[in-house]
Amino acid sequence: MKNQLNILMIMADQFRFRTLDGMGDRIPVPNIKRIMDRGITFDRASCTCPLCTPSRASLATGKYPGRCGVPVHDAILPPEQKTYYQMLRDAGCRVGVAGKTDLHKKDRYCGVKGNLPSIYHYGFTEAYETEGKMNCARIVLDENGQKKLMGPYQKYLNDKGLLETLRDYYRDYMRKKPRYFAGPSPLPDDDFQDNFIGRAACSWLSEVEKDREPWHYLVSFAGPHNPWDPPKADYDCFQNTEFPEAVKDDLNGKPEWIKERAKEQTAGMDRDKEQNMKRCYAGSVHVIDRWVGEILDILEERGLKDNTAVIFCADHGELLGDHGLVEKSAMYESALRVPLIIHLPGMTSASTCSALVELMDLAPTCLDLAGVKYNPDEMDAKSMLPLLKEGGCKENPFKPVQISELHNCLMIFDGRYKWIRNWNDRDELYDLTADPEERKNIFTERPDVIESLKKYTFMH
Repeated sequence: MKNQLNILMIMADQFRFRTLDGMGDRIPVPNIKRIMDRGITFDRASCTCPLCTPSRASLATGKYPGRCGVPVHDAILPPEQKTYYQMLRDAGCRVGVAGKTDLHKKDRYCGVKGNLPSIYHYGFTEAYETEGKMNCARIVLDENGQKKLMGPYQKYLNDKGLLETLRDYYRDYMRKKPRYFAGPSPLPDDDFQDNFIGRAACSWLSEVEKDREPWHYLVSFAGPHNPWDPPKADYDCFQNTEFPEAVKDDLNGKPEWIKERAKEQTAGMDRDKEQNMKRCYAGSVHVIDRWVGEILDILEERGLKDNTAVIFCADHGELLGDHGLVEKSAMYESALRVPLIIHLPGMTSASTCSALVELMDLAPTCLDLAGVKYNPDEMDAKSMLPLLKEGGCKENPFKPVQISELHNCLMIFDGRYKWIRNWNDRDELYDLTADPEERKNIFTERPDVIESLKKYTFMH
């Protein structure tokens, strides 16, 4: 390795781009803003799939989900797929993680110490992998009828006699409550999952040797993914806050699968229930922002900030009522756009870049930052390094389009027009300059735009 630069990547799960400071949600995130104030915010960054597992596999490999073998949620990244974590490790870098990875989502088992051989195979040398938000309360019994604890967080809850408490709360949410239901956690505040992950990350960063091998450390929070159940103290911070209303849409011109999903997810959600959901989402964000502050303080206190690149990102966004939808798995802006902020040592002011970057572009970017050689032809991703240089964003056109895929649709965006190809359903085309909230489908009106975008379907 040429460089002694450390890389700290902080990732949230299901975090809206609009939640960043000044971007529309009006949720205070003062510590994430600390990164924005001395870094580059990519205000049109997108994920290659608005779904956890494919998005994270795409990031790991620098390939689109369908090309790295993970086009669906309950999947395992094929072991033969090369990850950038492996390349960093093989070049002599420490590669650590605290939190969820979703690289072997189908089997869900992380081991009670979070350090299974499979996670080492994917490239992590110092692993503390935890369960994801929806799986942390699922109790599995072995052949003898004993609990098989799925990861470190389940063991922690079980040791404190709290696992059944969370299991019952989440089971009630999944089986009896509407998808937009939200409320404070039934757990004591300190036992909330992102507090658990935050403590683990801070412990590692407080102890890692400063004068040995450079490191890449992934802090992967489980929130603000639903169920939106923030700690009571964080929930209380927003009890009287009024947030901007969700994007209202009569769904004219939308495909049938979107209309059906809206009926299932938000039927009966009035303004008060929507505001409650947003308050609980804000409380969940508040937890993460607090830990971002703790992490940044450790870098400063230990003298690590001058040789550590800091990245804040998310695997995908959150619809949060927009178009009558919640969660993700749709190609609308709230689910597709992700926060992506990069601070490099020496950066002292805020800037914004509107290049059409994709989350997976972080894979070659991190390799370049670490000085690790790789074959760019083996990735679909493109290094963002030229954009990180002074004036680089204005000088580099970067990519002509962004592409994102789900099992039932494909999205192509050229910076103005977004084409959503819905398999076996109505296609959609939106002019995001004239219609940023994606209310008017102009697919039948602009065959010229569709013709110009068709060539990019063959890049995929």
